[in-house]
Amino acid sequence: MVTRLRLLLILIFLTWQANSAFLYPQSSEYFDGKVINSSTSEPVPFATIKLKNNQLGVYANAEGDFKIARNSEFQDDSLLITCIGFKQCSLAFKDLSGNDVNRVFLTPVIYGLREVKVIASRSKLNSVVIIRRAIRKIANNYPVKPYNYIAYYRDYQKRESNYMNLNEAIIQTLDNGFSSESISNKYRLLDFRKNTDFPRMNISPYYDLYDSPDLNNSNKTIPSAILGDQYGNELFILMVHDPVRNFNTRSFSFIETFSTDFLFNHSFSEPAKVFNNNLLLYKIDFEAKYKITGDSLQASGAIYIQPKDYSIHKIEYSCFYKNKGEGLKKMFNIDVEYGYSNSDDSLMCLKYISFNNIFNVMDSDDNTYFRVLDSYLDTQTNLKSTVVLYLNNMIDPVSASRKEHYEIMAGKKAVKIDHIQVTGKHIYIRIKNYDLKAVRDSVRVTVRNIKDINGNILDKRKSIELYQYRELFVQEYNKPLPLKDSCYMQYLPLEKNCLSKYSGNEKYWMNTPENIKINK
Repeated sequence: MVTRLRLLLILIFLTWQANSAFLYPQSSEYFDGKVINSSTSEPVPFATIKLKNNQLGVYANAEGDFKIARNSEFQDDSLLITCIGFKQCSLAFKDLSGNDVNRVFLTPVIYGLREVKVIASRSKLNSVVIIRRAIRKIANNYPVKPYNYIAYYRDYQKRESNYMNLNEAIIQTLDNGFSSESISNKYRLLDFRKNTDFPRMNISPYYDLYDSPDLNNSNKTIPSAILGDQYGNELFILMVHDPVRNFNTRSFSFIETFSTDFLFNHSFSEPAKVFNNNLLLYKIDFEAKYKITGDSLQASGAIYIQPKDYSIHKIEYSCFYKNKGEGLKKMFNIDVEYGYSNSDDSLMCLKYISFNNIFNVMDSDDNTYFRVLDSYLDTQTNLKSTVVLYLNNMIDPVSASRKEHYEIMAGKKAVKIDHIQVTGKHIYIRIKNYDLKAVRDSVRVTVRNIKDINGNILDKRKSIELYQYRELFVQEYNKPLPLKDSCYMQYLPLEKNCLSKYSGNEKYWMNTPENIKINK
């Protein structure tokens, strides 16, 4: 007679929660727009869209898409659309269409752009000299005294062309100034929402090293990446990746500590003249040196510097995997832009920062993975206790026959294994000198590292590949904010932080570009 008993198997899994389809909200409250390069018909990322008189503004997303509120107060106003390297465009608010996407074409304005080549000379105004001066003048060009700003923040993931897990927030940053490290800054969460117009799936906010022994956990992994401190939450991680604000501390790979490592780690092109509206900038392309990236990675970008005061207006940076026969695959991308404030001192202030990276996580929807389907005790075979495991695939007898791949506990006592027999999809584990039947309710079996005949590892689901996006767009600087309830952000995920409530007529926009809902 066979006595059947459920055994507790230690199996780590990820719960998948996703909606079956996208939901589309009513868009009648907004005009939809898209900023396009008139020469290439490609989208212009992160263009500034600002109301001329009301001084309110939004930023296009990476695909050039934006939304702006339909407000009767704006009827006599006009939109100013600007982006570094393009001529400013103006559009009357009353001419916006509520039925179609308003396409705005920007004309490139670039002068003296020559074929990129590494600078060998040390002439007076070569790229190395310009960048060195810009770094030295950070203390002159950026606020060293405390200041604050209100910004729209969002984070989301993207799988192929589908967006998911969009979270949005309005955040006040209280910056102590560039004379202090950014880690001393304080933040208030003024509003937060999980946007339910998108599918949601349960993904851990934390990262693991790629070679983590726990191959089936819900944490993210970035192949070939060295992961450091989590810096508390999603927002703090984003702000660490601003190399200008963190010029004296480490920001991210290859740029490292901007003031000491950037010039040493990269080769630079000759400066090319570009314009931000009527403001002359030098655009300097660069590439990380081979001794830094090795054979497996490639990193490159551009830095934009104003030659009169040597202020840094923008840094673009991308790192790629080099896959043989498959070309380049993006590992991470960072865009950060600064601009002159409206104050008399004309100091540079953050406009936006965008950071995205690739990561892998186990696909809990994968029902084909190698796993245990049933387990029980056979207490009569050869008068010895036998643990029987039944799996879904034909079992590799070599890996499944190793005793070190099993741990059997009867309560707190470890039970010794006498013999293992593998037959088809069954594993018979015979116990040595111990009657499991008497303690069957406390029996716990752990199985590790066995394979099926095709080499699939037990309980290892297929991984899925996603891109994580975190972005912050500044809406207002140094405006007094009357607060009813105030609390500072803690080292917790945003959704677990307290909200600071403010009074008055201030209304800050949750600026979700339309393309995040519909691929045009």
